[in-house]
Amino acid sequence: MFIYYQNLRKEIDARQKWLETVLTGEKKWILENQGPEGEFYMNGSKAGDVNPYFACMAALGLLAETKNCPITETEKKAVGRYLDWHTGILLETDGKMGIYRKKSGKLIYKEKADSEDGYLGMYLFLMGKYLEKTESTDLPEYWKKGISLALKKIQSLMQDGITQVSEENTTVYLMDNLEVWKGLYELEHAGLKDVQAIREMRNKLQAQIEKLFWDDANQRWRIIENSDLYHQKEFYPDGVAQIYPLIYEFPVKEKKKQKILYEQFTERFQWQKLTKKRNGFLWAMTGMAAAQMGDINNLLEMIRNYEAEYCENRKYPLYTGEAGWICMECEKLYSLYERKIKTGFLV
Repeated sequence: MFIYYQNLRKEIDARQKWLETVLTGEKKWILENQGPEGEFYMNGSKAGDVNPYFACMAALGLLAETKNCPITETEKKAVGRYLDWHTGILLETDGKMGIYRKKSGKLIYKEKADSEDGYLGMYLFLMGKYLEKTESTDLPEYWKKGISLALKKIQSLMQDGITQVSEENTTVYLMDNLEVWKGLYELEHAGLKDVQAIREMRNKLQAQIEKLFWDDANQRWRIIENSDLYHQKEFYPDGVAQIYPLIYEFPVKEKKKQKILYEQFTERFQWQKLTKKRNGFLWAMTGMAAAQMGDINNLLEMIRNYEAEYCENRKYPLYTGEAGWICMECEKLYSLYERKIKTGFLV
């Protein structure tokens, strides 16, 4: 028995060291894609696009850590610089973030963002996670203004506790609302002094998500409020929507139903293989659902496939936001292995 545990420990150690190698490499690449003002480019800092939604994902990756690879001061500063840039643009545009492009060495406005609520949610997600990880309590004044503006904008987009896409677009999406919920949740737990209003908003949104989006008759999540549109073979948005609550760690009341949806999604789309490029993205975020389900084997397979295919050449459709999710998944898988050491079983 002793030899079994000794071999188990060796195997887990080897896998954890490999995860730290992947994590370190992805963080290095994300940092290489940070521009002079703090912005994160999607792929290439000399020219290219800055999408604040995906840039937040990249920055979140820099906050991922393991026992032997804690967040460095360089990484903390990089995320702080990004939040400086994002908050500045947020305040300049009165909460209406756009997508930006670098031309002749300058960032210029390219086009309107496709949603306001989801973008605001991701900003608060990153802000909350940064404050928690750095244990920051003395915020710059303009950060306080940025948080306040984001919360006010979210409130203005809410009808009966649920958010619509924008002032002009009254569509209510499951995915956007889960991103808003995550942002409110992270900010609520970030160590700020007065979070009562944030907690109340988050609690109401949490209740409304299950009430309005869960289709009990068909045992699945609705993509859009009051809509039964669903195509079983469509990866996005139909398929991804079914595991989105897992990706954002939303506390579904009946965990069994989410487990069934995850198993159906995995069987139908084989997301871990990364063999299909859907809608121009890798969808590395799907691995977070596996982490929530404790599905070590599929998550391990996905990260291995990612490393083999994208870590060296950094080819399309890889973006820094995808690398951010891989960092977060390395952190999650590392923790899952820590649990396995205690249970004594690898699979």
